[in-house]
Amino acid sequence: MVGAEPGRMILVVDDDPAMQKVLNLGLESSGFRVRVCRNGREAVELLSDPAVNPDCMLLDIRMPEMTGLEALPRLKLLRPHSPVVMLTALNDLESGLESLKKGAFDYIVKPARLQQIRETVSRAIRHREALLENEMLARKNEEYRQRLEMMVEERTRELRAAYIRIRQVNIETVQVLAETIEAKDVYTRGHCQRVRALSVGVAEHLGYEAGGIEMLEYSALLHDIGKIGIPEIILNKKVPLEEDEYRVIRTHPDIGHSILRKVEFFVPVLGAVRQHHERWDGRGYPDGLAMEQIDPFARIINVCDSFDAMTSDRPYRSARTKEEAIEEILRESGRQFDPAMARAFVESGVHSRV
Repeated sequence: MVGAEPGRMILVVDDDPAMQKVLNLGLESSGFRVRVCRNGREAVELLSDPAVNPDCMLLDIRMPEMTGLEALPRLKLLRPHSPVVMLTALNDLESGLESLKKGAFDYIVKPARLQQIRETVSRAIRHREALLENEMLARKNEEYRQRLEMMVEERTRELRAAYIRIRQVNIETVQVLAETIEAKDVYTRGHCQRVRALSVGVAEHLGYEAGGIEMLEYSALLHDIGKIGIPEIILNKKVPLEEDEYRVIRTHPDIGHSILRKVEFFVPVLGAVRQHHERWDGRGYPDGLAMEQIDPFARIINVCDSFDAMTSDRPYRSARTKEEAIEEILRESGRQFDPAMARAFVESGVHSRV
């Protein structure tokens, strides 16, 4: 029985000396320690000492200086986990009910049998223990939640760092492939890197998310990978191509698509690699696609690729100025180029930074 455990402290607050004596003797005989206060003010002053922490309080309603109803909220504020049992006279039941609304655990009508008081006090203490146990469990749950959050945050940091490393390795691998392409075509050295930078600038202007921009970077770096399959004599020819040579060079998007489709990682870039020479008006190659049929990445790369080609020297022609290249892009908007992508290229100002 809870009441039989030594060390339980009951605070009795009652101005009636006879009631004080009855409660003191009765509760001590059940193994409780008892402290007595004569009114609510004394009880509030007593509990201002943090060392005094009763397991239960018996609080009379009618007392001088400070009534039980006046003391109740103050005592609950000082010791929120200590249940309060109100002691009320038979003609004061309404006040007893009012005390329950203010946070009392229960009330006992005086005169009461000692057995009833012991049972009520024991229930109140069990209630207190349940509250304390629930609070302890809640605290442990909160500590566990915080530890779990820290573990998740740490794991997230590790995964983010791993992702950054993997992304860097991927970019470096793709850059090596791009440099392999350019090693065959000495006149386009740095072309893929510039197209990458231009494409990223346009995508950022259009509000692309990080994941989309990353795939666009791979697409831009690899858009000419099919030139691996084009003879160097054609790539490095110092005069304009013959018609049959031009037909060969036009196969590089299809070659690039065939190379990359064997690697699952490159699936998101296949459309851009194959379609970067398609035209908005449907007169491009290799499939003659038009307008929205063309991969969005390909439409961005088409503008950026053309700008870099126009502003780069070739053996058979000199580079145009950036202003001339922009005028050409605006003229070809709606024919060679997606109008939205041509406009974004010009408005982004990326051409002035590359």
